[in-house]
Amino acid sequence: MRMMRAAFLVLFVGGAVLPGSSRADPSYVAANASAPAVTLQNLAASERFWPYQVELTASWQPAGRANPLPAETRAVLIRVESSGLARIDFGRDGVYDVPAGKTDLVARANQVRLGEMGKIVPNLTHAIGPRLIDPQPDKIRNFDFARTFGVPGYLCVFADPGTDAFPALAAALSPLRDRDGVMTILIPDGKYPHDKTREQLRALDWRVPFVMDQLAEGYAESLLPKGMGPPAVMLMTPEGRVVFQSGWKDGVASALESALDGAFGSLPGAAE
Repeated sequence: MRMMRAAFLVLFVGGAVLPGSSRADPSYVAANASAPAVTLQNLAASERFWPYQVELTASWQPAGRANPLPAETRAVLIRVESSGLARIDFGRDGVYDVPAGKTDLVARANQVRLGEMGKIVPNLTHAIGPRLIDPQPDKIRNFDFARTFGVPGYLCVFADPGTDAFPALAAALSPLRDRDGVMTILIPDGKYPHDKTREQLRALDWRVPFVMDQLAEGYAESLLPKGMGPPAVMLMTPEGRVVFQSGWKDGVASALESALDGAFGSLPGAAE
């Protein structure tokens, strides 16, 4: 798993890993020099300016780890929590919730705000969009990355498509597909090749894009909060801010529907 997430880090760190104009949303502009400066106090609410990667400004000792991570360790920012902690993926060294003040996150966010550091797409779109499979075509192919441009949010579903409970979960979530413009994405749990997951989604007529099999486990570990495992749902903005999250159980679909409409229903392009 650590090696898998090391590959995740190599694939996604920095804008340079998405070369070419087809990997940038021409309508997306993160910079806004007239906005208030980003501080530790407003960092959680300043998602537009969150950088894609950060560095530790001093050595930091994660709980349960034998040795501290050294200063200048570079990693991927997953999100800033409402608590102010930054969830950061250090690749093979693990995923940790780090005090933002131990990183250069605020400094980099202000560089983004001022246009001194570029962002070509929102952070979660950057990380997950190019690594999706499209179940719609008759043959396996990648989901068109450009179709993620401008989506207001993502409903990420973490579930094992091979379990007996999966059809009921798919049926419960099917009415929420593309609700308020939010894109549903499956992060498969379990060891299934692309074609098996695709066959199951097509058989259930729940043809949502899904993460490549070799990366799904790493995504789940990075995105899911500690203590929450599949089956689960997370509703997030394109930058990765969490709007709603829950393990899957009775009543969650209704709560999720309310969260969707509350967060995204008033946005332009939302379904009436």
